Amino acid sequence: MDAKIPPDIILLSCGTLMWLLARYLPGFGFEIGYHAVLALIIFLSGLVIIFSAKATLYKHGTTERPGRRSLPEVSTLVTTGIYGFSRNPVYLGMAVLLIGWTVMLTNWTAIIGVAVFAGVITGFQIIPEEKTLEYVFGDEYRRYKSRVRRWI
Repeated sequence: MDAKIPPDIILLSCGTLMWLLARYLPGFGFEIGYHAVLALIIFLSGLVIIFSAKATLYKHGTTERPGRRSLPEVSTLVTTGIYGFSRNPVYLGMAVLLIGWTVMLTNWTAIIGVAVFAGVITGFQIIPEEKTLEYVFGDEYRRYKSRVRRWI
């Protein structure tokens, strides 16, 4: 199940796509007061979500990326903390980082990068991870999946 392209590379690729769209399609720009401050607040919120999720996984002594190679490390199904609100808070945090980048770029076309990120991560990372977790934890994971949404 291991991803061919790491999520961090997908994040950076989408961020670059957003920058290119904003640069070459300036007609879709928007103005917002204190956009840099707002972008920073959104960006920091994304980092808080990511670090909170990773800290929760670390606290439970389990891996953040369940896959074929790391299957023996998947020891605990984490459903507490931020995982009580989102099954994928690390990816959610990454999407929030990209939303902050959209605000910083002040260009509506940049939001395309957020949509691309969400689609690629869902199709090539989240769904395979969910299959692995369902295989490892069975009904426990299915119950968790039924009460906590994939993103938010």
